[in-house]
Amino acid sequence: MGKRIGVAKAAKMLGVSRLELNKRLLAADIPTFEGQVDFEKVKCIAPALGFKENAINERVEFIRKFAVTKRHTSAKNSPPREPANIDVNKLKTDLMVEMNTARQYRQIIEDVAARLGEMQACETGERRELAFEICEWLRGRISEGDAEK
Repeated sequence: MGKRIGVAKAAKMLGVSRLELNKRLLAADIPTFEGQVDFEKVKCIAPALGFKENAINERVEFIRKFAVTKRHTSAKNSPPREPANIDVNKLKTDLMVEMNTARQYRQIIEDVAARLGEMQACETGERRELAFEICEWLRGRISEGDAEK
């Protein structure tokens, strides 16, 4: 058994109501105990949950990796600022473009995951099974991306 999380907290992380998450858990045959559910099992029916968690971890890692401490240097020892500022501004612009593209792709994946969640709670067994299968595939693809890092 993996890490446990409150159903209410998991629902909040997914952006759905607790009732909606309970429907999905019931449809997927995932048990809850005293308002807690296995986090890994919730991730199986909600691939976007791990995706959001990875995005947060990526931001933290980026901040840690590129954190710069402010140093006090005298004007005569500091390098010329003009060329460096131009390079920094170009890199900032490139980064903003890439971040916007990544944000758009992330939104598409989150929309697909939300739609799959709705399908998992539907009454039709065939649609529900298809949603579970696609969710499992999507979770695998996201996990493969994590393993490559």
